Amino acid sequence: MFPLNIFKNITPITDSEEQLRAHLLWFLFARVILFTLLLGITILLQTRDRQVILPPPYYILSFIISVYIYSILSALILQKKNLNLQRFGKIQILSDTIFIAILVYGTGCSQSIFTPVFILPILAGGLILQRIGGLIPAAAATLLFGAVLTLEYMKVIPSYFFDSMYIAVNNYQVSTNIFAIYGLTFFLIAILSGIISRRLRTAQEALSLTEKKLDRLLLLYKQIFDNIITGIITLDSIGKITSLNPSASVIIGYSPEEVTGHRFSKFFPQFSTTTHNRHVSDFMRKDGKKIRIGYTCSALPVQSNLHDEDLSVASSMVITMQDVGNIEQMEQQVRNAEKMAAIGELSASIAHDFRNPLAAIFGSAQILVTDCDDTGVKTETQFDLINIILRESERMADTITDFLHYARPLKPVPQCFNLKRMVHETFKVLINDRRVSSDCSIDITIPDDLDISGDRNLLHIALSHLLRNSCYASKNSNESIILSAGEFKKNHDESIIIEVIDQGKGIDKEIQDKIFDPFFTTREDTAGLGLAIVKQIIESHEGTIELISLKNKGCTAKIHLPLVDLTP
Repeated sequence: MFPLNIFKNITPITDSEEQLRAHLLWFLFARVILFTLLLGITILLQTRDRQVILPPPYYILSFIISVYIYSILSALILQKKNLNLQRFGKIQILSDTIFIAILVYGTGCSQSIFTPVFILPILAGGLILQRIGGLIPAAAATLLFGAVLTLEYMKVIPSYFFDSMYIAVNNYQVSTNIFAIYGLTFFLIAILSGIISRRLRTAQEALSLTEKKLDRLLLLYKQIFDNIITGIITLDSIGKITSLNPSASVIIGYSPEEVTGHRFSKFFPQFSTTTHNRHVSDFMRKDGKKIRIGYTCSALPVQSNLHDEDLSVASSMVITMQDVGNIEQMEQQVRNAEKMAAIGELSASIAHDFRNPLAAIFGSAQILVTDCDDTGVKTETQFDLINIILRESERMADTITDFLHYARPLKPVPQCFNLKRMVHETFKVLINDRRVSSDCSIDITIPDDLDISGDRNLLHIALSHLLRNSCYASKNSNESIILSAGEFKKNHDESIIIEVIDQGKGIDKEIQDKIFDPFFTTREDTAGLGLAIVKQIIESHEGTIELISLKNKGCTAKIHLPLVDLTP
């Protein structure tokens, strides 16, 4: 907010009666001080030869007491609520001209040193009462001063005048000249005070309007500062945090009280304050969560010379920030989608260009095995080589199929089926695969009457990949893979939970976040699409999957499938 105007105590107040009442009270107080100081200083500085005309002390004391009593009574009257303040102000200003006229008459009439004091009520009238407020006391002062000069000309003066350096005025022209000069002066001052009053009133109205606009701008700024989703932090010239908005507090996890007044580098040591550049950096929140923050820094210039707008120095800085973790994730998803689109086109070519040659190779290898058995002409080396051709052909065919499943996912065609029966069929197909160890066993715990709604073929593919991975992970264990399923109810949500628990060594913590990424694998015999296909199929059924792994204690794949009817 702007500081109060230095003229506020003397500017005309028209906006409210309370302000006018306060100004009139100030005026009464100023009257008491004025007359006390004028007479007190004059008495103290009075010379022995009495060049300044003063009445006897008891006259002065009576005059001062009268001023005090009148002012106190006026102040009490001013407290009335239904008082006409304009009329009261005019009476008080006219009263001042009367007091001054008495003072001038008692201190030498035309030779009084207090005659210029008539100017003060004229100025006060113009500033406080506005418009003709200065002309009323000017006219009163002129008439009263003329009356004083008339009394002096008619020799109606106090006798103590002749005890001082008083020179009697006997010339009519001299008295008229003095009256004209002072009268003209009084009216000129009244006109000037009116002009000044109007100027001050106009300036005050403009200032009031500016203050209102500034208040609205400050309110708008505060609303934007508090409600914008972008985090905003301001720094002073030495790099200390001066403020931060609620969004910034939510992003970094610290309250404004915890960071305000501290150096920016204390909480953001890895942040660069280079301006006009977009930066991205990791940040450790108060709760220990690591996030990615995108931020920009902007310097706020302060004018070093009010007459030269080109001269400025950076005194503070504004830093805007956002949590870009989700944005980067979305960007990654877009890149993955683009990559999958490219893979889809590639997969179509692979399906046409590779499947037919693979089928020919696989069929030829099977014929060679049959011919060797019929003729009896075969060696162990030949048999092994043919088996390698058959095994690798099957692996390449599966890889191509995985490409097609992931790059061109099929829309689920729901049907109701028995889950336990489908699991038994899936494991039976899997155990006949020459790439799966015949020692792999499974312990199935599923209610006989558990039916689910979903795409049977897609769920069969998902379970095949999970069981194949479990068999591979459990190859060095004599224990069986555990596959269990059942209904789960929480509040009003119902779902089917399927758990596949292997007996392997678990998944290293460093790679758990990447395990569902396409083409990520720790094996040399796969393309790394199995778990990515599983996640894609489960999500197409509006479900979720998570891997729970403990080191050297196996891994659990937990699937949640909602009990909803997916039939279009």
